Amino acid sequence: MSIQVVVDSCVAYKWFYKENEAGLEEAEDLLQSHLDGNRIISAPTILPVEIANALLSSGLPLEQTDEILDLLESARLHLYYTGTRQLQRASALARKHRIGIYDALFLALAEELGCPLVTADHRAFADIETSIDIKLL
Repeated sequence: MSIQVVVDSCVAYKWFYKENEAGLEEAEDLLQSHLDGNRIISAPTILPVEIANALLSSGLPLEQTDEILDLLESARLHLYYTGTRQLQRASALARKHRIGIYDALFLALAEELGCPLVTADHRAFADIETSIDIKLL
């Protein structure tokens, strides 16, 4: 049986842009576990958009960004549609925890799926108290 986790964009970014990234080995192990079928990595559908934005902001050539986005798609993450209900829950979590709506979408999905959230975003998630297990890389 595979273990399910929600990963945020900060973790996924580490898989492809490895320059001076803390927690890189742990992030890579997580992805490999998913590719081996031992773990299910889930995220809201915004994850690829956030990765594309971060890659473009990093100054990588467009061709390299396109290759990385192809690799992300080939990882076959379980992406969940963000509808009104999810946005409403994320909005409530964003207000409660004083985090951005983008971050709250990942927390809301972990809550909905009843699984841990794996993140490298210490600024947003380090001090949050929730029933969801938040693992910081």
